[in-house]
Amino acid sequence: MAAKQQNGAANAPAGGDVTEIGRIDVPKASDLLAERIREQILTGTFAEGDQLPTERELSVQTGLGRSSIREALRILENQSLIETRPGRNGGSLVRRPDRTSLESSIALFIRGRQLRLTSLLEAREAVEPAAARLAALHRSERDLAHLVNCQRQLDAASHHNPAFLAANIEWHLAVVAASHNELLIAFMTAISQALLAATDIVTFDSDKVRSATLHIHERVLAAIKARDPDAAERRMRRHVQAYADVLQDRPAPRKRRSVAGKARSR
Repeated sequence: MAAKQQNGAANAPAGGDVTEIGRIDVPKASDLLAERIREQILTGTFAEGDQLPTERELSVQTGLGRSSIREALRILENQSLIETRPGRNGGSLVRRPDRTSLESSIALFIRGRQLRLTSLLEAREAVEPAAARLAALHRSERDLAHLVNCQRQLDAASHHNPAFLAANIEWHLAVVAASHNELLIAFMTAISQALLAATDIVTFDSDKVRSATLHIHERVLAAIKARDPDAAERRMRRHVQAYADVLQDRPAPRKRRSVAGKARSR
């Protein structure tokens, strides 16, 4: 018996300390229910437009109280996965995630975090050349017609800076749309207003800059029309890098002969 007591003492923590198990956090019932319904929506068990069971039915099915049911539904509504309609014939209708939800989240993130302009410009430099490449590979005749129309509108607005800046953003979004990549489209749409605000400065309010912008846009458009992904990517990269140089007051590399991307691509 004495030997067992000695062994027990040897295994005990030094100084009489007691080893703690640690706190165990149990998920809220509402979170668990929201997660279960979310998974059923995302996997297609509930199709878009389907009506979820009523609060009473959910309570019977899950054994949860009405307050937990309501909280779970609020979570799903905030995630844009259901739409709650009041009234006698109302209820919770299933929605599938769409591009608008992502665009709204990114836009709120940009404003809420007060992101530096540098972050926006770096993201644009990473995304737009790739989008131009994909546009050259995947564009349809309808995409091309839309791009041509955007170019015409840009040309028509060349003597009115506010209209020109708005048309410029539309042209860039048309290029990204022609990529047919939903994530790139949502991202660029979300940051477009922030980019428009950043461009609305005196530096860009000149006929010379607008003329240079029209020229490089024509070059990018020509590459997309010719289905030349290398040229489309290269020309767009030079264009957005030149734009970033101006906004950040960076010295432009020798090969770039203009502020707004006047450099002629090969």
